[in-house]
Amino acid sequence: MQKKAIRSLLWMQALLCAMFLFACSNDDDNSNAPLPKPDPKELKVQVAADTKTNTATVNVANAPAEASLSLVLDVKRGKALDQASADKNGTHTFKLPLLAGYEQKLKLVVKSGATSAEVKNLTLPAAEEQYTDEQIAQGLQKHKWLSDQERSRIIVDHTSSNPYDMFVNKAVKHFEFLPNSKFNFTVTSPLQWNFPNGKWSVKNKRVDIDTRIPLDAMHLGNSRIQTLTEKEMVILTEVDGGLFLLWFTAE
Repeated sequence: MQKKAIRSLLWMQALLCAMFLFACSNDDDNSNAPLPKPDPKELKVQVAADTKTNTATVNVANAPAEASLSLVLDVKRGKALDQASADKNGTHTFKLPLLAGYEQKLKLVVKSGATSAEVKNLTLPAAEEQYTDEQIAQGLQKHKWLSDQERSRIIVDHTSSNPYDMFVNKAVKHFEFLPNSKFNFTVTSPLQWNFPNGKWSVKNKRVDIDTRIPLDAMHLGNSRIQTLTEKEMVILTEVDGGLFLLWFTAE
């Protein structure tokens, strides 16, 4: 009887040791398991427009540090209006002009390494079209206008095979709005070109121009005057499904 009691006691001790070792083994396994990753911060974008200064800010927060940021016109064939990099805290502030007579629907494209994200439904309201038809007609005819290729840009790509990127960004252009709706168009670089038989008109604050480039006839339609002063003219014009922002200085 005594031997049986001793054996039973030894078996119970062995069982308890085995259970203790098994529990310790499980604790070690759990301690080596990876901790759950915290949820990433939600990307935040805030738009603020000032119709008095005709400017807007787009504030970005919680982007990946030093991520690539692009504000893109969110329409068919829309192009990037501005690009930047987030700082180390994942923030950046874009500053953009409001465009007279044109509401800008934007999206923010964020890229970091192989990952990317988009924030849509960002809207900049249209600025007021401040000039009357008479003011536009008089202002256009006051000067011969010399293009500024560095500030001019295509913001919506066109559907034509014509080299309009060269027209906007390379060609040195001279616009001359003459009496009796006559329009004189001259290019002085990188080639020499003149078409003196164009036409122009203004109605309901919008300007239409019919002229010719070396390859084809060209219509600049529904042109919205952004700036018209003694020194500067800026127009937003539609050409073959595209949207061009053209800058000029008075000659």
